[in-house]
Amino acid sequence: MKSEWKFPMLVLALVCLGCGLAAYKSLRLGVPFWMGEQRYDWQIEARVSFLANGEHVKARLALPPAAVSKDAGQESGSLGYLYNIERDGDESDAVWSAENREGGQALYFRVRLPESIESGAEPIPGNAEVDGAMILQGPAGEAARAIAARLRSVSSDPDSLFVALFERINGEQKSQEFVLLKKHYAKEFMGNPMIRMGIDLLEMAGVPARMAHGVSLNEDLGSQAPLPMVEYFDGAAWKVRNPAEPGVVPTARSVFVWHRGEGPLLDVNGGENSRVTFTVAKDRIPLASLADLRDSPLFVATILGLPLSERAVFRYIVLIPLGAFVVVVMRNLVGMATLGTFMPVLLALAFLQIPLGRGLVMFAVLIGVGLWLRFMLSRLNLLVVPRVAACVVIVTLLMMLMSVVSYRLGMTGGVQITLFPMIILAWTIERMSLIWEEEGQRSALVQVGGSLLVAVLAYLFMRMGQIQHWAFYFPELLLVLLAGILMIGRYTGYRISELFRFRTFAGG
Repeated sequence: MKSEWKFPMLVLALVCLGCGLAAYKSLRLGVPFWMGEQRYDWQIEARVSFLANGEHVKARLALPPAAVSKDAGQESGSLGYLYNIERDGDESDAVWSAENREGGQALYFRVRLPESIESGAEPIPGNAEVDGAMILQGPAGEAARAIAARLRSVSSDPDSLFVALFERINGEQKSQEFVLLKKHYAKEFMGNPMIRMGIDLLEMAGVPARMAHGVSLNEDLGSQAPLPMVEYFDGAAWKVRNPAEPGVVPTARSVFVWHRGEGPLLDVNGGENSRVTFTVAKDRIPLASLADLRDSPLFVATILGLPLSERAVFRYIVLIPLGAFVVVVMRNLVGMATLGTFMPVLLALAFLQIPLGRGLVMFAVLIGVGLWLRFMLSRLNLLVVPRVAACVVIVTLLMMLMSVVSYRLGMTGGVQITLFPMIILAWTIERMSLIWEEEGQRSALVQVGGSLLVAVLAYLFMRMGQIQHWAFYFPELLLVLLAGILMIGRYTGYRISELFRFRTFAGG
């Protein structure tokens, strides 16, 4: 083959391979190519982890009724374990067992629920009795009885009593009874002491209560611990509420109740340091198509065959090539000057998780103050590596300072400044200072301004819903993007900025 044909054939092969795999996914496996064809289902993954001690291991995870219904898609990841679901009346448990297991263990249970699923916090009719064994003794008991009596006097029913109690627990209560009880429960209980205190006070006030656990339906949280909730009896039915928001009735838009009723959420025999974490994601592929996709060859299934906790990382990783493509277009076709290639891309990733206006202000403050301190360092005649390391320390301290100041001013979103790429910012300050000294103030400001403009354009491109859908569910289309980058890399003609720059010659 002649050398001049090798490059076009390579580009054509990349385009055909990427488009062919995408067409196979869409036409044969039923993966929706357009966002308008999607339906949203919640996929919840429970990850059980513990340290096995070398003996027989048996792990039991409580399951919600919706997870064992016929309409739910279930999947268990338990290599080397025997797995089954045990049912006892209305309660169900996922059970794993194995022999001679040692070291760190990880078990997965995934369930897919339709978006229209109920929250699981619906009232359940039943009966209950107050457990007198939970009543405290001594000074803590006297304080608890005084609080319970005061709550009964101002509450007309169990619902209002629950709201009044946890509003006081969550607030700044300075009464001696609450201070004494909080210290007692903080000392006695390691996990959720205030919720356990609230449950005991409800019992003492004549309202049966127990722990429940939920899952926050928020993809951005990543791996999350079970959401502690409280289930209480109002005289006719058991109800579940979030003690952090006692006046709000849980809905399926915000939370799904995973465990309620008697029994623990997780029980592990033959292991220690056991814990369960949840990861949630909105699945945009029909359940049958998802099963076919996972059974397909590895290069077709790609990241969709990974556990949710690992797949969530790729939500942003697959966007990095998109940002790099924008940088290539702006530098090689438009002629925009930037400080490096990765700096605008990583800034765009940070903007995806921070409101754009706030992110721009934070970036300007960090660069401005950091540049001023960098000029002060130049008087010390430091070598390059120590000077850059000093810039990293300065940027770190500035991030901490801005986070604290933002929090003190009530702007809690300021703590998200830690999402900025710290090392890239340090290099940006270093390079900008060198350009300032060698080429002048104007050149430095033009390049940092161009970098910021490219970062904003990359952010706007990467946050488009359809683009994110293609990048995550059709990552083979990145081959088409690669072909486009290769073609731009061979372009040696005039850039758009040069056409404006030399337009006077065209007129002559």
